[in-house]
Amino acid sequence: MNIIPFRAAFPKVDLITSPKSFFANIKYQFREYRKSGFYDESNKQGLYAYQITNKYGEHLGLICCTDINDLANGKVLKHEKTLASKEQQMMHLLLQRKALVKPVLLAYQPVEKIQNILKTFIKKSDPKVDVTFENQTEIHKVWPIVEKSLINKLTKLFSKVPAAYIGDGHHRTSTVALLSASKDLGEEAKKYNQLLTAYFPFSELHIFDFNRVVDIGEIMSGSLFMAEMSTHFNIEKLDAPAKPTKKHSVTLYIDKQWYLLNWKSKILTPKKDKSPILDAALINKNIFGKILGIKDVRLDQRIKYYGGVEPIRKIVKHADKCALGVGICIYPVSHAELTGMADRHQTLPPKSTWFEPRLVSGIIAKDL
Repeated sequence: MNIIPFRAAFPKVDLITSPKSFFANIKYQFREYRKSGFYDESNKQGLYAYQITNKYGEHLGLICCTDINDLANGKVLKHEKTLASKEQQMMHLLLQRKALVKPVLLAYQPVEKIQNILKTFIKKSDPKVDVTFENQTEIHKVWPIVEKSLINKLTKLFSKVPAAYIGDGHHRTSTVALLSASKDLGEEAKKYNQLLTAYFPFSELHIFDFNRVVDIGEIMSGSLFMAEMSTHFNIEKLDAPAKPTKKHSVTLYIDKQWYLLNWKSKILTPKKDKSPILDAALINKNIFGKILGIKDVRLDQRIKYYGGVEPIRKIVKHADKCALGVGICIYPVSHAELTGMADRHQTLPPKSTWFEPRLVSGIIAKDL
């Protein structure tokens, strides 16, 4: 991996009365906050140790820039398809904001020497940024690393990392790549040659499910839908809301009732290339495609997505607001499935994985 130090912009934490509100607005109001004096720029270029503490534990990684060519060269590997509408929104935001305010989360196979350097470094000094969110369940800390010898050591270690996998930020990555290659932007395109990135080893991360709600009210009745579903699944009623407990099981909510669905054996035919059979891909093909006639999940606005950390009642609430809402819960993709697909240069369907911890917009930023 070709990692690059940069001059970061940091928030003045003592001016922030409500971190939750402030950082929620940064995505859209960074330029205004920057002009108002809410941010300081570091004096020196550096790399940045970044620690997130949440209910899942302490998670330590490194923030830096990454050469956008690492994407084309197959070192930064995608595992999910992107949504065209999201790319368009992101492009507008980047051109307007003229800054990268949220690092792309890159997961990589653990390297003990890298983690030992970061752990030792953060013990020796106070963080430059220390943000505790109101609920007291999440703390973000940043330590600048500006010593040239240490930067060189980390840069050399990362140069030996063969690949990193996008955990969160597929749309940011694809949009920056599009802007970097834009002929219409001329010289301005060079500003997008570096991607703001946060490297966390897989050992510091958790992969959760990503669930769906689709409004079928204008497509078919609930009874017809369930009849069609019975050709693909063995179905049984559930007494209470639940998520699936194993791969190839799906739970479904419709008309105030929860169901447990298991794919029929005829659906689970092994692929010729022996790549994983993914529940999200089966749902896109068999439910959204064959039953509902949805041609492109990347474009269809009737489908909404909910990360696995969201409470199940949120899926129910949204489904009940639809003309006829269907909630679909999927078992999480495994680390091995994700890396296996990416290594084959194959992609998971959009919104297949939810990684924890989550990076927050505006904790560290890079002006363009």
